Amino acid sequence: MLKFFWNIFSPIGKTIPQPAWLDRHKQSKKGGSPQPSAIPLDFYTIFENSKRNGQVQQEENVRGKILNSFLKPSHGNLASFSSLHLEILEKDPIFYGHLSRWYQETGSIRDYHELFAAHLLASPFPEHREHGRVLFQFLRPYQAARCVRYTKQTLHYPTRMMRKTVRFYLKRREDNPLWFDECVIRDQHSLKYLYTTLHIKPGERGEEILFQEAPPSDSRVRALKELAKSADDPEKQARIIAREKIHFTTAIGSIQQITPGILYALLSVMTPQQVINHLNFFEKRGGFQDPDTRALIEEKLKAGSQESRVADFKSLVALKKIRGDAELAEKLLQLTHERLRNRGKITVKTALLIDKSGSMSECIELGKQLACLCSSITESEFYVYAFDTQAYEIKSSGNQFAEWERAFNPIRPCGGTSIGSPFRDLMSQDIEQIILISDGEENTPPYFRPMLEDYEKQHQKEVRVIFIKVDQTTLNSPLELQMEGKNFTVIPFNGDYYNLPNVVPLLIGGNHHDLVREILKMPLYTRQDLETLPPGFNEETYEIL
Repeated sequence: MLKFFWNIFSPIGKTIPQPAWLDRHKQSKKGGSPQPSAIPLDFYTIFENSKRNGQVQQEENVRGKILNSFLKPSHGNLASFSSLHLEILEKDPIFYGHLSRWYQETGSIRDYHELFAAHLLASPFPEHREHGRVLFQFLRPYQAARCVRYTKQTLHYPTRMMRKTVRFYLKRREDNPLWFDECVIRDQHSLKYLYTTLHIKPGERGEEILFQEAPPSDSRVRALKELAKSADDPEKQARIIAREKIHFTTAIGSIQQITPGILYALLSVMTPQQVINHLNFFEKRGGFQDPDTRALIEEKLKAGSQESRVADFKSLVALKKIRGDAELAEKLLQLTHERLRNRGKITVKTALLIDKSGSMSECIELGKQLACLCSSITESEFYVYAFDTQAYEIKSSGNQFAEWERAFNPIRPCGGTSIGSPFRDLMSQDIEQIILISDGEENTPPYFRPMLEDYEKQHQKEVRVIFIKVDQTTLNSPLELQMEGKNFTVIPFNGDYYNLPNVVPLLIGGNHHDLVREILKMPLYTRQDLETLPPGFNEETYEIL
């Protein structure tokens, strides 16, 4: 059994030697005398060894791989990151466990929350499994279903702990009828999957709603049928939506005529994130012009600054759709900046260098977004330069997106590439960190590494370089090869701006080792944390938290 358990943690397509403790277990089962252990099995002994060996190159490489992957979303294809998570779980299990808690607090790519929960629930360490059991409770039903599906289809090992975890997850929602009904209304297919695939028997009420399709009279699920039957009466539909708090994505399919009353009713039960996602919908249908509807939109945006489920950069992307309303755009910017500031502060002197050479228009757009993000959370000097064969300093009159957009307006992609050219101006400045946005292809001197070494020699200190690589066609760019041995972090970027806030933890201070130490300080969840889980449902707003 242990041999099978070990094999599922082998990266796909690789054969990994079985560990010594597995051979000893087989010997003892056959009556042989096991050899003395060279690998401690106690979790906390391994934890201490992990901290002592924190500078081992192999560990740093595998840690760097997963940290640098946080700008690469899988868009629901969890298997695409399977080998990476299995590799670090095998080589550095202690760091992996603490990284999952750190990412729960700071990360925003939901695919990673699902991957961490799945792998930890199948971990050989009981401490990992208890921690993963708590992590699972924070998932939405569709995330929980994807996590279980991934465990069955990719890991091929749905553990007893997984079934126990899902049973607790479902019972917690069944115990609150309003919460359970909301989950059914939003995603009954995922709930059905969780019950059936793990052979979990629902309670009597859950059985009636999900499988007998005979919801009791006190269930809000009944209101969905009433809503569909009232398609020719918009006023009645508006009353049903407001009274039963039927959320936007479910209600919209039953609505044939959009009236001001329908707009207001839909808006009243929407979450801040849903409002941000559908601002264009309300603008096209006159919602911005109606005083009551507009006031409610602004109220929702204000609430979004504290809502944990709002994706920070979606609000910046949404700005492009409402540029005709400067006042509302400003409120949306305020929401984003407040949320970004809550992620942390950049306390080191930072320079943002943006490649504007020919065909680098993506670098310019990304630089504009990062300039706005960094200027919103920095507490120290912040310099922005665009470069081709020359460097051009970019100054904004403020830290609002519109102001940075005006500052970037003259910047156009053209010319060759000299990544070292900004140092001609930076030599007189005191910087500790460089964020470089480029494809890493240099063709004109001065080159980056010689100029960086001259700067470090002149200022007698090491400068940390974070390279955001926009071109994935080459495995290693010339710049990456030249920077071997330097304090150099590569973050691949594939064009998904929603994930930019994930770079913030890497910018807010310290080097790679400082970040690793911060991650290792994060405590793992224990069984007792199941008794003190935060409420997952707001009975006033019907929002799933």
